Amino acid sequence: KGLTCEQEKALAKQCLDYLTKKSDAPSTSYCYGMKQIIFSSPMKEEKRAACKCLKESGSQVPNLDKDRDNNLCKECKIMSNDLNCQKLD
Repeated sequence: KGLTCEQEKALAKQCLDYLTKKSDAPSTSYCYGMKQIIFSSPMKEEKRAACKCLKESGSQVPNLDKDRDNNLCKECKIMSNDLNCQKLD
């Protein structure tokens, strides 16, 4: 059973400092949270819902650095195919 969108947003919130250039790297707790989201979203429909939730949440963040956002999986050492939103659309 996947996480709710609110739970996903709470886990993703831990990365706002990195995404808005207030810190140099994503937090360990954020990377762990992303792994939780991926683990709880094994089916394609669940992954798609998680992507939609996180994209909508990110679109509301002022000063979001798109390059950092696009590199989060690499920074957290998560295989990009685990939650590659572009491939799920």
